[in-house]
This record gives sequence, C-alpha cells and structure tokens, in this order.
Amino acid sequence: MNRTVWTFAVNLKEIQQRLDQTSASPGPALLCLSHNEAAKLLRVSALDSPEAVMRAAARLRVAVGEAVVITGDGVDYADTPQASGWLSPSSTPGPHKPHPEADTIFADAATQALARGFVAMETIVMAWMTRNDALSQHAGTGLLQPRPDFAQRSSNLPFFSLPHASSVSGFAALSDADLGVYAVVYSADWVTRVVSAGVRTVQLRIKDAEGQQHRAMVRQEIRQSIDATTAAGAQLFINDHWRLAIEEGAYGVHLGQEDLHIADLAAIRQAGLRLGISTHAYWEVCRAWALQPSYIACGPVHPTQAKAMPWIPQGNGNLAYWCKLLPTPVVGIAGMDVARMEEAAACGAAGVAVISAITAAVSPEAAIAELQQALQRGRSGPAMPVPLQPRPTLAAN
Repeated sequence: MNRTVWTFAVNLKEIQQRLDQTSASPGPALLCLSHNEAAKLLRVSALDSPEAVMRAAARLRVAVGEAVVITGDGVDYADTPQASGWLSPSSTPGPHKPHPEADTIFADAATQALARGFVAMETIVMAWMTRNDALSQHAGTGLLQPRPDFAQRSSNLPFFSLPHASSVSGFAALSDADLGVYAVVYSADWVTRVVSAGVRTVQLRIKDAEGQQHRAMVRQEIRQSIDATTAAGAQLFINDHWRLAIEEGAYGVHLGQEDLHIADLAAIRQAGLRLGISTHAYWEVCRAWALQPSYIACGPVHPTQAKAMPWIPQGNGNLAYWCKLLPTPVVGIAGMDVARMEEAAACGAAGVAVISAITAAVSPEAAIAELQQALQRGRSGPAMPVPLQPRPTLAAN
C-alpha cells in the first residue's frame, strides 16, 4: 500500500477508477474527502445522517484505500485499520468560520505525518490538530497557518468516540492528584503489604477470573483491599471488575481500551467511582480524553514482560509530551525501575505504575522506599525536554 494521501481535488480520476474496479494500481494509505465529495463519488444526493457517513466511509475504504476520513463541519468520521469513530472538538469552538483551504491544510499535515511513520489513525489525529490550530489562528490573524507548538495545545486535541454511542463524560476527580508510586498488585495481601510500606495509590489487578465461579473470591479480595486502603488513606483502583467495584463501594476503577466497549460507564460515574484509563496511542488518548476520566495512563513507556503488546515503547519523550499536553493527571506505565522512576517523574508524571520492581524484589518494602526516593529526585531535578510532537507508537505496515 502506498504511504500517500489522496484527495478529491488531486486524485479524482484515480479514485473513480478504483471505485469502478478499472484500476489495479496500489491505493493510498489515506483518502481524505468532504461530505459533498464523498456523496458525489458514490452518486448519492447527500450524506444526510451519521449512518450514511459511516456506510460511505466503509465502502470507500474497501474500494479505494487503506483508510478513509470524511470531513464535515467541525466533526469528522474516520475509518481505519486501527480504529473507527467520530472526531469532534474537545472545547467550545471559537468564532472562526470554515475556510476553503482547511481541507488542504488537513491533507498536507496528513502527508507529513505518514512520512514520519505514523499509522492512519494517528495521522488523522495529527492532521485534525493541525487544521484546528490553523483555523483558530486565522480567526485572530487572518493567516491560515498552524503554530509550531500546535500539537502541545490541549484545545486542539479532539474527542474520539467509542464504537457504540455514548454521552458519558466527566468522572470524579482524584482525592489526591499526586498519585506517586502507583503499585499494581494481584491480591489483597499485596495491597495490604504495599500500603503498609507507604504506597498511597494501588491497583488490584486480578486476571483470568472473569467467570461466575471466581466471583466470590474476587469480591472478598476487593473487600479486603478496600479495608486496607481505607485504613491507610490510600487510593485503590480495581482493574476490570467494575461491577463488583460498584457493589463493594470501591474508590475507583481502572479500565483498558478493550473494556471501554463493554463496561457500563454511566453506572461507574453515577456510583461516584474514579476512573483511570490505559492508552497506548494518539487515538486512544483522544478516546479517553472524550470521557474526561480521573487520570489517563500512557504506555508502554519502556519494554515490559507484563503482557504481549504490539506497541512501540514510547520512551521518555512521549511521556513528557503527554504530561504537557493533557490537563489531567498522567500515569506512566511499563518497564519501570528505580532509574526509570526518576526519569518518569522528571517527565511530569503524576504517578508511575510499578509491578515487578515491587512484587519481584527481594525486599518489597526496601524497593518501595527506593522508588519513592527516586520519584522525589526526579521531581526536584531538571525537567525532561518535551518534544513538539510525539513519535509513532505503532509500526506502519
């Protein structure tokens, strides 16, 4: 597949040939069209509903290229191999009006992002941010040009919808936004041990226990963990088991991207539980940002053996970038040890998730003390440099 961007204005003949199945040449990595352009190509009067836009994008993607984005009046629809959904402004749009060159700005930015190795969905987010910043600047200066630091401005970061329709957004704030050393452990006994050693943020992660036969065991583990953290004044997050977390009155829940599709987010918010969300890429950050959770975890920062993942380790540069971009607590996760804890703190992380550096240590209590000292050194030392843009987190084919 060509790592190129096609547009209606430049590639109309090629697009029509592929729609008519008269061309066997490679298609583009990304096809960018407006609502009107997509309607003309598909010979319909208009794309007059969200469902019509989604069907059009799916048809164009099959016939023309690897991924498709159909731009609208401030709300766009993306259909890509990585994810599909609606991109919309994360803040109230300014007074700027649509500009005839806005789609050109979008396509040019997408071309540059593809050249840097971003996959289609991340490319679309970067193009979205570029165009949004250019339009906001045009309203005040008359120039349609993005600022060099456009990608560091949270006002440019779009919301990205879940696969199913949801209006849920806005979860309770953390009692203490300084999450610090964030221990991820697998039992109530470990929860008790780490909070006794001074940890004030902990996640209970019980894996492979989803069946009904495990329900009583998981409930008891959650209850004991709640008792231990409540007594210590610590913040406890339950990984995945959100129903039991609600029933037992837990402090918070942590969900992965795959769990956002099935969890009852409205019930979690109504119960007053805090919500943390794992993210690994631009579009996952945008999806989490749309929900306005209590914190966002970004990773893998470093290689990890905790679970197999397709993601490129993001490194300290990306972590520093997310910490600057997001106006919500950011947790760095994966591959953390004492040295990396200090680096993550210098990146601006509100919390740093740790697993084996604690649970595999000869003395977990001594390891926790060393990690907490490293956290303080990182926060009191020089800040980690922040790149203007992140680097890719998923390898392009």
